[in-house]
Order: sequence, then C-alpha cells, then structure tokens
Amino acid sequence: MAITAVLFDLDDTLFDHSACTRAALADLRRRFAVLGRLPAALVESEHHRLLEALHRQVLAGQLSVDDARVERFRRLLAFAGGTPDAASPTDVAAAYRAAYLTHWRPVEGALELLEALHGRISTGVVTNNVASEQRQKIAACGFGPLLDAVIISEEAGVAKPDPRIFSLALDALGREAGETVMIGDAWETDIAGARAAGIRPIWFNRLGAASPDRRVTEIHSLVPSSLVLSVLFPNPESRLSRRSRPEGRLAKAEAPSPEHT
Repeated sequence: MAITAVLFDLDDTLFDHSACTRAALADLRRRFAVLGRLPAALVESEHHRLLEALHRQVLAGQLSVDDARVERFRRLLAFAGGTPDAASPTDVAAAYRAAYLTHWRPVEGALELLEALHGRISTGVVTNNVASEQRQKIAACGFGPLLDAVIISEEAGVAKPDPRIFSLALDALGREAGETVMIGDAWETDIAGARAAGIRPIWFNRLGAASPDRRVTEIHSLVPSSLVLSVLFPNPESRLSRRSRPEGRLAKAEAPSPEHT
C-alpha cells in the first residue's frame, strides 16, 4: 500500500532535545562549582537517568513538571556531592530551565523534511509529555503549519507505546495503519509502539546504536531530505515533484539482534 501519512516523534526526532540539554548542562557546570568539578559526560549521563525516571512519574500524573525538575536537580546535586548550602535545587532547576529554553532548536534537517512532505502527504506528531511544553517546542521550531495533527499523551490520556495513541493519530489524519509510517528515535516507545499499532516503523538512529531488530529500517540523519524521501517512497517520481527527487541509499540492517530497552 502506498504511503500517504508520516508520523513523527517530537523529542530527539524533530526537536533536538539532547543538544539543548547538553548545552544547558554545560551552562550549569560553568555556573555551579559542585557540578563543574565532575566530568561533563558523567553529569549528562546521571541527568539523563534522573530525567527518564522522573518523567515517567510526570506522565503518570504523580509529579508536576516543575516539581519533577526540582527533584531532578536535588538528586543530581546530591550525586555530585553537594551540600545544601552549596547550591539550592530550586535555583539550579530555574537556571537549567532558562538555559534550556535559550538553546531550543530543531534537529538538523527536520524543518526541511517537513517542508518537503507538506502538501504531498499527511504529517503528524505523536509525543509523550505535557501538552503546553510540546506545543511550545512545535511553535518555536516553526513546525506547526507543516503538521496536520499533533497527538500529545497528556491530552490523549494514553502514552506511547500504547497502540491507542497511534490510533488517535490515524483517526485525526483519516488514514489507515497500513498506509502510514512512524519515524522516531526511541525503540521502546516509537518503534515497538508503532509495530503494535500495525504501523511501519523507521528508526531514527542518530547515535549509531546496535539495532534490537535489524529487519527495521534505519535512518541516521534527516539530511539530505532526499535520502529520507527515498526511504519513504520507493517510486518517488510518481508521488513527489522533481524538486524533491531522492538521491542516496537506504540505510537498512539485515539480520536480527538481541532485544534492547
């Protein structure tokens, strides 16, 4: 069946959350000595672990975003060996948030890819987070006019990898699972979730990680957009204008490997 719709994850697929986070943490390490005395990679790794753990509580409605952020930095400061008088978790959390906002930007090539798809097929975002945060990111990056549907877990009442959130996106677009592709960076939520919903997944593997299932198509960049289009459309001339004809080769794996979480 021909592809008539593409769904995207938001964070680290269209919006460059990882780059924004690294930049904001670098700002904190320069400002707060308790964090600056640790290697950047160690701070980033522990911050990521805490963010993922507390984000699950936010999605479950157990913590507010603001409370989770303060708690994240309370734990990060404790990990760094800080004392209560060295830095206030509330102050560090506020400084992080301010820095994070200043570094907001799309993943390289994301805007160009959406522009290439706009008006040719349906496009949508399926994302896990609070609605206000995700809509601000979409607006800041200029994605809004290029998307036909935005499905956010807080509003949907269900989160990836639950197939129901993908069904909501299909309903919003008026498309069937068999004619839709999902592009995302997170295997457990984006790839496994799309598969459970009957949607063909494409793994956005920017870091070159080992594939949990090498039958799943991979892309490693959104640039050039023509390469991504060649993955989506086996016969691009029949669906796209000459301006968007694909070049390059498909990055696809060949054999299964162990499950990854």
